[in-house]
This record gives sequence, C-alpha cells and structure tokens, in this order.
Amino acid sequence: MIIKRIMGVKLLIPASMFMIIFLGGGCEEEMLLTEFTDYGFEYTPEICIEAILDAENPQATVVRIDYSMAVTDTSIFNGRDDDGDWRPFSDLNGNGDWDPNEPLNDDVGEDGMASTDSEFVQPDDGEGDGIPTDGEPHIDELDEIIGQLHDSTWVVELFKAGSGNKVADFQWSEAADSIEIFINSNDEAQEAVYFGGYKLSALYEPIDYSARYRFTVSGGNRVIEAEFQPEPPVSFLTSFFEMNNDTLIATTADTLAPIWTSGSEPIVYWVKTERIYSADSIEVIGDHPAAPIRVQDSLYIGGDFTTFYFPGLYRWTVYVPSRNYGQYVYTNLPITDSSVSNWRDENNEVVLGCAGSMAGRSIYVRIKP
Repeated sequence: MIIKRIMGVKLLIPASMFMIIFLGGGCEEEMLLTEFTDYGFEYTPEICIEAILDAENPQATVVRIDYSMAVTDTSIFNGRDDDGDWRPFSDLNGNGDWDPNEPLNDDVGEDGMASTDSEFVQPDDGEGDGIPTDGEPHIDELDEIIGQLHDSTWVVELFKAGSGNKVADFQWSEAADSIEIFINSNDEAQEAVYFGGYKLSALYEPIDYSARYRFTVSGGNRVIEAEFQPEPPVSFLTSFFEMNNDTLIATTADTLAPIWTSGSEPIVYWVKTERIYSADSIEVIGDHPAAPIRVQDSLYIGGDFTTFYFPGLYRWTVYVPSRNYGQYVYTNLPITDSSVSNWRDENNEVVLGCAGSMAGRSIYVRIKP
C-alpha cells in the first residue's frame, strides 16, 4: 500500500496504508510510516457523511457521520489490544513457552503471518511470545477504531426537495449495522463488527421515484445538505421462463437467468446471489457489480450467467443506485471533487461523502440440471 504526494501538491492518506512514496522534482523516496512524522505533517480531521436511502425498505437505511483520520494518529493506532480479544498461543503442555506443535492463534508476530503455515515465512519479532504485538490480528482492528470516528450529535432529516415536506427523521444508534470481516488470515475466523449510525425513526410518506429528495444534517451553527434523485428498482423478465409461484425455473443450459430491465439509465447494477439450502442455511456466493446493456432508448437490461451455478435454489437481489451514488462508488475522481460529493455546508463548501439511494428487488431461481 502506498501514499502519494505528486509535485508536492496533494497528499491523500487512507487508514490502511503503511509506506509513503514522495514523487516530485524527479526524485523518489520510500520510508516507513513511523518515519513520516519527521516531516512535520499536520492533519485536520474532516467530517464525512454517507446517507444512502434504501428506497424499497427505508427502515434499513443507515446514515453514517464519521470523521477522517491521519494514519499517524497514535491515539487511534496505539499498537495495543484495547478490547481484550487478542488470543495468545495455546500452551498445550503448560511449560509457559510456545512449542512448534502448539497453535499460535493471534500470536503470529508483527508481520501478521505464522511461520508454521509456510516454509517461506520466517519467525519474526513477537511470534509466540505470549504478548500482543503491533501487526498481529486483533491489534488496532476495525472494531477498536471505528467507534472513535463516529459523531452522534447531529440532527438528520429527509425532505422532498421541491415541496420542502419532511419525509423522514433519523435517530442515532450505537449498533446501526454490522459487517463480517476476516480477523485472522491463518484460521479465516470471521467476526461481526458493529458500527454506529443514524437509523430511521419516523417515515411520513412513501418514497416517490419521480421526486427529488434532500438530506439535511444540522447541529450547532452548521447545516449540511445534499439533493439526489432516486432510481427505481429493476423489473424481472419472467415471461421467457417457467414460473412456479414466485420462483423462476431455469436450467444450467440457459445462458442468462434471471434477466431484468430498468427504464432509466443507471450507472451500474449491483447483484447479490445467495444459495438457499434451507430456511436457516443461506450462503452468499456472489456480490458484484454488473454493467447495464442498452437495448433501445431509455431501456436497459442486465442478467446473470446461470451456467456458472450448480443446480439448486437461489435468490438474486439486484440493486440500482441513484446516479450520483453510482458515480461516487465507481469514479476514480478524488472524493473532494464537487462532481463526486453532493454535500454542501452553510458556506456552499464541499463536504466529503455522498447522499443517494439504492433500490433492491429479489427473485427466487431454481436451477435444474
């Protein structure tokens, strides 16, 4: 991972980066991140707002208001196990020392890799010493960091841009949603990380896809607003297939199934595919973007390749983001660019983030041999 400053003009510092490269004046220098503070870099955290309305299920909407951070911030990246979930090696014989036949668990050293997993990985500092070491799993992990970035002090509202009618109110929640992440690459253990955000507390009218909307975030003397036009969900084309109640029947010989259409001009579709073994056993096997195909004016279609899947029961969910949200996610422009972020503060200055919408719709598909 690399941080770049080009011609000494701009510096972008994502939180996951560990090495710096300076480019300018025809010279290039590499350094460890710990050496970077010698350059006297000062960073002011900026507010970042992601308000993505779930247009088909507004109750699932989460508005996140967080602050950016410098990767050199040692109050956040302190190299310690702050929440007590780091696991030392398993001392199976009780001798107090790690032996090669004993599981290392999280005690894999500062490189984050266990030397027992590969002949190409050598033991390093901290491996098997029974002490948490910076670089090991569960040290400065996401759930230790993310809670320090939230701001729960704002008032969040949704309005119709034209009439000014209030559509929804949102309320802060410490556990607004969660994500599954891999903590330890050696045992592939997954953990749910909960994060805070603003959840819907009141909805005063249904979402109208023909209307423009405005998120308003206010607090103290600040008012930050953003407008967007929601895109409607897709329609699945079922007339080409056999249907059994709400389930589309396809075979592994079908090239595309399911197929969907949208009358607008979306930036992208997002497709989630789940295999359903039973009511309480569902596996996510696909989660990826798909490009819309224009077939005629104002008519776009999409589909998935059934030949990629084994026979069985599946659920396809296709999401359509609002155009500005699709642009925000898939553009290569910096997030400070006014064409990417649609948030503006009381001084009409750009605020990091995006306000937009996603509209999802699902269909069941049974694939036969």
